[in-house]
Amino acid sequence: MRYIKIAAFVFSAILATATLSFAQDNMKDMKGMSTEKDKGANATTTIQGEVVDMACYMTKGQHGADHADCAQMCINSGLPVGILDKSGHVYLCMMSNHKSANSSLVQYAAKQVKVTGTVFKKGGMDLLAVDKVEPLESDTGTK
Repeated sequence: MRYIKIAAFVFSAILATATLSFAQDNMKDMKGMSTEKDKGANATTTIQGEVVDMACYMTKGQHGADHADCAQMCINSGLPVGILDKSGHVYLCMMSNHKSANSSLVQYAAKQVKVTGTVFKKGGMDLLAVDKVEPLESDTGTK
């Protein structure tokens, strides 16, 4: 168990560093400088998929309803959160205001959601800057 905690901590530190580096690289966008975003390269999009805690998903492949309690615990503890789409693609999430997405997504841990935001790609990683989160109808109990 101790090794899992250490691995999760190291993994979250790496993801946090990558996210901060990404945020610093993209500060130009927030200061009004001309970038690819101005040319429409990063338009608002909608992604549908499962909310996953990145530590358990990346290290052990765990996700789905059987993993919901653990995912909620990991996201609440501050570990990174992401969206796993139906094709198996994973998006690391943060809010569009560069704040953590954990508090907005934890209630949907292991559930299907529709997330609207902007996708940024860099160094083989996709980051979803979240504007809006909605549960999919199949996870709300209504059709």
